[in-house]
Amino acid sequence: MSSAPVEHKVTWDYTEHATHYDKRADYSSDAITNLLRTIGCDRSKSVAEIGAGTGKLTKELLKHGLTVRSVEPNDAMRAIGVRNTESQSAIWSTGTGEATGLPSSSFYAVFFGSSFNVVDQKAALAEVSRILVPHGWFACMWNHRDLDDPVQLHIESIIKSAIPNYSYGSRREDPTEIINSSSYFSPTKSIEDRFVWRMEKEDIIIAWKSHATLKRQAGSDAVFDKIILQIASYLEGLPEVIDVPYTTRIFFARKNT
Repeated sequence: MSSAPVEHKVTWDYTEHATHYDKRADYSSDAITNLLRTIGCDRSKSVAEIGAGTGKLTKELLKHGLTVRSVEPNDAMRAIGVRNTESQSAIWSTGTGEATGLPSSSFYAVFFGSSFNVVDQKAALAEVSRILVPHGWFACMWNHRDLDDPVQLHIESIIKSAIPNYSYGSRREDPTEIINSSSYFSPTKSIEDRFVWRMEKEDIIIAWKSHATLKRQAGSDAVFDKIILQIASYLEGLPEVIDVPYTTRIFFARKNT
C-alpha cells in the first residue's frame, strides 16, 4: 500500500466564513439518494468526503447509514463539522483534495461537496484514483441558485453594480471535460434535482457572508460589506421566510481499473 502524498498548500482560506457556512442550503436528498443507488453505494461500502467543510454532505451520507472519512484542511470548518456529526459514524482528519492523507485503494466512493472547484483538479483526480478501490466511484457536486428567480435576479444586480465583471468561476462550470481527460475514469455522468429551500431573511444574509468567491472578487472588506448591507436592505421589504430555488448538480464517474 503506497504512502499518501506530501501536504499540499491550501489557497482558499475559509476561516472567517466557517461560522456562517451552516446557513447555506443542504444538498437535495433526492439527488443524493439517486446517486448512491446508481453507483451501488450502501452501508457496506467505505466512503470519503474531501473538503468536507462543516459537514453538509457528510450529514447527508450519514443518513444513509454510511461511515464517512471526512477530510477538511481548515481547522475552523473542521471543528464545526466534528460538532455537527458528533456521536455519528464520521471520522474527521486534516488533508486536501490533492493530498488527502488517506490510505491507497481503500474507498468505494469519494465525494467532493462544493469543493472540487477550489483544488488543483488534475492533482485531485490523481489523488482520488489513488485512494479508490478498483472500479470505485468519484463524485463532485454543487448547489446552484436559480438566477432567473426574481429575488435572486435582484441580488445579482446588487452584486454586479459593485463588481461589474463578477463571475462565479469554476463552481458553475461543467467539470466533465477535465474528469474525462484525466484517463482515470470512464465517461462522466450527471444527476440534477431542482428544489426550493425555505430560508429566513437573516439566514440568507448569513449565508452570503460565507460566500468566499464574492469576498475574493469584492477586493476589499469595504466593498464586500457594502454588498451585504445592500442585500440586507433589499430583503427588508420581503416576507420573513423566502423560498430560494436551487438545483443540486452532481457529476460522477467510475474508476477505470
